[in-house]
Amino acid sequence: MQGRDIANVGQCGGIKLNNFHIDLEYSMELRDDERLDDFYKAAFPMLERIEFCSEISMQQKGIDKIIHFSNGNTISIDEKKRRKYYGDILLEIWKNKEQKKPGWLFYSQCDYIVYAILGANKIYLLPVLLLQMAWKNNGKEWLREYDLKIAHNGSYDTVNIVIPTDVLLKAISNEMKKQTA
Repeated sequence: MQGRDIANVGQCGGIKLNNFHIDLEYSMELRDDERLDDFYKAAFPMLERIEFCSEISMQQKGIDKIIHFSNGNTISIDEKKRRKYYGDILLEIWKNKEQKKPGWLFYSQCDYIVYAILGANKIYLLPVLLLQMAWKNNGKEWLREYDLKIAHNGSYDTVNIVIPTDVLLKAISNEMKKQTA
């Protein structure tokens, strides 16, 4: 399936490229931090503190925050913020298509993806292992059925697949209900 371009067309017909640094700055803005932290406090009642990870080595692993619990355990979070809700969740399958670098769906080393569309008051807590299992068991079908979105980032393209929210959440739920033969 061919991808559809998600770059915006400018006033003069030129293509507006995505700017990684601007998008990263948006995702790391602290104005939404309090709302997300309130979400974590509600989702994880034993939460003791939230650690923001600004180190590039952690960011490259897909870790934005570490949640510390009173019993000493921790979980790691990769926050994905989207400006507008379209009834779907974008899964990044190629971070850099030209260099064949896999997207966060495959390389993220965190425990949870928090997919937030704060303007629509929607936050999804996606367990990474279950998300990856859902992709393994449904990815071929999804690639046939759903659109790819290509984001032009200057010298490289990022490729996302558009999965309807209800389809993705059902697939994750199905992974939790596997039965043995």
